[in-house]
Amino acid sequence: MTQIKASDQRLHDLVALVKDLQARVKKLELQIGMRGITFSTQATSVSSTTFEVAAWSVFPRSGSSLAVDVTVGGVLEVQLAVDGVAIGTKTSTAAGTITVSGFLAESWKFGERKRIEVRARRTSGSGGVSVTVLGAWHR
Repeated sequence: MTQIKASDQRLHDLVALVKDLQARVKKLELQIGMRGITFSTQATSVSSTTFEVAAWSVFPRSGSSLAVDVTVGGVLEVQLAVDGVAIGTKTSTAAGTITVSGFLAESWKFGERKRIEVRARRTSGSGGVSVTVLGAWHR
């Protein structure tokens, strides 16, 4: 990188360089930090073999990945979706807690708000199976 001397630049050029540097540092800080995400419950159990929305949230992107801890009452396939597109799926083998995670699409610009859904479906059997989002984080 070429070294820039103060005498080589006019004041407004130096101000522009400092502002650009500040913006780049802020962007990197946002990518590194972990942030908790709050989800709103839409359903406490699912009974269909097609995905049902169990919980949702809307937040601005400030990182590259999302993970959600979910408690399930039996065998379920749980999926994370951003604006209707799946980014991660995990199937439970029994009642308990699972973590579903995925990476966010490059098309989702930093600072842009999107709807995130936690979806679930039965893989077999009938009747309702409980599903609860315990917590989520975005990094």
